Amino acid sequence: MKLSPRRIAALLGLLLAVWLAWPGSAEGNPAPPGVVVEAPSGRAARQVLVGSGQVDPAVLQLVERTVDECLPEVQKALSLDELQRFYVFVHGRRSTLPAALAPLLHEDSPAFALLGQRQIHLVWGELVRLGSQLRGVVVHELVHELLDQRCGGPGHPIPRWFHEGLAQHLAGDTYLGGREEDLVWRAAVGRLLPFGELVRGFPSDRESIRIAYAQSYSYVSWLVRDHGLATLVRVAGNVDRTTSFERALVGATGRTTLQLQDDWQDYLLRRSGAPWRVLLAEWWGLLGIALLPVLVLALRQRLAAGARAAARLETMQAHAAALEASIAAMSVPPAQPHRQDPDDDSDDDSDLDAAEADDLVDADAGVDPGPRSAPRPATENLQPDGRDDRSG
Repeated sequence: MKLSPRRIAALLGLLLAVWLAWPGSAEGNPAPPGVVVEAPSGRAARQVLVGSGQVDPAVLQLVERTVDECLPEVQKALSLDELQRFYVFVHGRRSTLPAALAPLLHEDSPAFALLGQRQIHLVWGELVRLGSQLRGVVVHELVHELLDQRCGGPGHPIPRWFHEGLAQHLAGDTYLGGREEDLVWRAAVGRLLPFGELVRGFPSDRESIRIAYAQSYSYVSWLVRDHGLATLVRVAGNVDRTTSFERALVGATGRTTLQLQDDWQDYLLRRSGAPWRVLLAEWWGLLGIALLPVLVLALRQRLAAGARAAARLETMQAHAAALEASIAAMSVPPAQPHRQDPDDDSDDDSDLDAAEADDLVDADAGVDPGPRSAPRPATENLQPDGRDDRSG
């Protein structure tokens, strides 16, 4: 049966996954022939290999060249005289990682190192997705591997915070986006993570692990500035079954652990420049907070002015209504007294009409009205004693 290149690659990936998952198979042993594709290399101390998935040969050569450039620098910084053989596996994508390795890759990380197993695993797809710098990632993982070669081993526990802090310091970049600026508020209110909880591992939730990386970077960088890299490397080398890293650090610096951490927090809040960077980065929000009382006062004044304007408008409307009513009352003409025209005999006609009406009534009753005489003056019927002799 003829095997296509795709089937061969799938078979090689399956064999690699079985080899990595087999207990004790990666404990410093070289990769068996036929399991991985090895890139040309002139250094015996390291091998850059295709791990899983499809990896372009140009990518593999780029990673190999970067490892060769960074390895002497890290070796010199850690004062490591002799290198043990280790492997750098380059994987295509996260989805192609073997089941035994996938849980070890953090969701925002492009690489990881297996301490004690002499393995570095780099996922090219994640490096591209996160926009990470290849050199910084390689230096970070080389620090883990070489520090473990110099100081690691059974009974020689190097704290995780020192591992990660030194790796970030020498790489010149923080991991997972951690920044000293994120520590300012926590340091001011006493909410930093206890270093005693960062010895064996980091928290699992995303925010806490980011703070753990930032805190480790800041503390170790401060220790390097104040006491020197050589001193810290020597401290790590003095760790053994009876001497912890913290005790060795106290002996080398002459300061207790509490004093060292207090001095670091004082540096963080007063001399690191992190608070000013926070102000510059958050100036708009802080300006809004500072101006909030002014804005509230201005709003209250505006509302009061609006209420006064509404009251004035209501008063003006009442005055306008009263004025309108007054104008309407003045526009109605007064009633004029009736004046009789001298030539107007309408009243006489009405009197005649009334007399004629009385005659018509008498005629209907069979009474002869007789001749109409003029009415007598009222004084004509008065007696000498003032009585009226008219009957009725």
